[in-house]
Amino acid sequence: MLDYEKQMKAWIRSHHLICVGSDFIFETVDQTQLDKFDLCIQAIGGKIRTVKAIGNWPMGPRRSFKILQATASVPRPGGENLVTYWAKKGSRATRYSEINS
Repeated sequence: MLDYEKQMKAWIRSHHLICVGSDFIFETVDQTQLDKFDLCIQAIGGKIRTVKAIGNWPMGPRRSFKILQATASVPRPGGENLVTYWAKKGSRATRYSEINS
């Protein structure tokens, strides 16, 4: 298994990465993770279409981090294995869904 695939499966299990239609939605509070996601998406022939701040993740009193959401389009069959993996092990909501709803 390739490193990018291993990383993306870890994000699926941790509910940072979900699949919606033919898109992957990735949410994080860490810009470094967003950069890694971009590299992983490029490795499977995809492209990030949008990145936006969708809310704040509370980290103690008077402190919070911006939740960043990236939407990436992934051509098939490039991401098909990951979509199948998401269907088996993933979630329909990200770990930050309750914050940004």
